[in-house]
Amino acid sequence: MTDPLALTYEHAFDIQINFDRRWSTGPIYGGAVQGYTSVGEGSVITGPLLNGKLVDYSGADWPVVRADHVVELNAHYMIEADDGALIYIRNLGYVHRPLRTQGQGPDEPADVPAYFRCTPYFRAPENGPHAWLNRTVIVGVAQRRPQVDPNDPPDHSLFRYYAIR
Repeated sequence: MTDPLALTYEHAFDIQINFDRRWSTGPIYGGAVQGYTSVGEGSVITGPLLNGKLVDYSGADWPVVRADHVVELNAHYMIEADDGALIYIRNLGYVHRPLRTQGQGPDEPADVPAYFRCTPYFRAPENGPHAWLNRTVIVGVAQRRPQVDPNDPPDHSLFRYYAIR
């Protein structure tokens, strides 16, 4: 018999989000900094369960960088699926740098790698091939990729999303 409490997951899709502008204000309450990062052009979605793009300039992330250097993500965007369906996504999550043990020097390798995880929520058309997004828990892992050289791809983050079954 299958364990009803066992967690299973399936790769759903990946998103490359290209960024346009970044601003920050602060400090705000508690020593945090309020940020703003807007979506630029050319963000793509590929995967076994969803393909399409982020609608250019359709949203932004409003992160709060806390005094402990943890970033609280709060992003809102519009997706256009390959079939033309428009889907709203709200993405919440946490980002923080590698963690070090007490007494570990800044030049020593971190014990735990950088953490970039998120939980998106969707509003998709209630009928049709994307309705599953309205009733499925999805989690994401991500990696930030800044543009270092003008020949590099634009400033972006890569997200890999998994449907929890």
